Amino acid sequence: MSDLIARFAALPPYGIGALAVLLAYAAQSEIRFGARARTIRAGATDRNSTLAVSVAAAVPVLGFVLAMKTGSSAVGAILPRWFRVAVVPGLPETAWLGVALGTCGLALRLWAVLTLRERYTRTLAIRQGHAIERGGPYRWVRHPGYLGSLLCLNGVALASGNWATLLASLVATSAAYRYRINVEDRMLVAALGEPYARYRREVGALLPSLRSPHR
Repeated sequence: MSDLIARFAALPPYGIGALAVLLAYAAQSEIRFGARARTIRAGATDRNSTLAVSVAAAVPVLGFVLAMKTGSSAVGAILPRWFRVAVVPGLPETAWLGVALGTCGLALRLWAVLTLRERYTRTLAIRQGHAIERGGPYRWVRHPGYLGSLLCLNGVALASGNWATLLASLVATSAAYRYRINVEDRMLVAALGEPYARYRREVGALLPSLRSPHR
C-alpha cells in the first residue's frame, strides 16, 4: 500500500488531477437507473457501437498511463523516442486545461444521466413508450452524454502532456462517437419517426444549433 501511495504522490500535480478525473469517470459510468439501463447485453440495434466507444476510451487511458511513465527508467526505456519527446507545449498550464475540460465533461455527462435516468442505457435500445427528451442539456444538444465523454477522455489525453496521446485520442474517440451517434440517430428515427427527425434538424448532435431551440 505504501508503495502504491508513493507512486501516486510521484505524479506531477496535473497528473494527479487527471487521474482523479479518470477515476470519477469510471465511477460515474456505473450510475444507472434500473437493470435495463445497466445491462451490457447489446441487441441488433446497437450495431457494435458500444464496443466501438469502449475500445476508443481505452486509447486516452493507455496513453495517459504511458505518458506518466516516461520518466521511469524501467518503462521509459522501452517506449519509442518519438513518444517520449512528444511533449505538449505550454506545460503545466495546458495540462491543467485538460483537467478542467475533463471536469466539465464529467458534470455534463452526469447532468445528461440524471435527466434521462432509466433511459440512459449502456447499449442502444428502444423501450416501450420511449419519448424524445427536450429538457436539461437535451434542449441544446442531442447527445450531451457523448459530448461529456469526449470532453472527459480528451481532457485526460491533454492532461497527459503528450501530444501523441492527444492525437490518438482525438482520432479514436471522434471516429467511435461519430459512428455511435449515426447508429443511434438512425435507430431513433426508425422508432419515433418524424418527431425525432424534426428534433434532429433543430438541435445539433454535439454543438448547439444556430437555430432557435424548441420552446
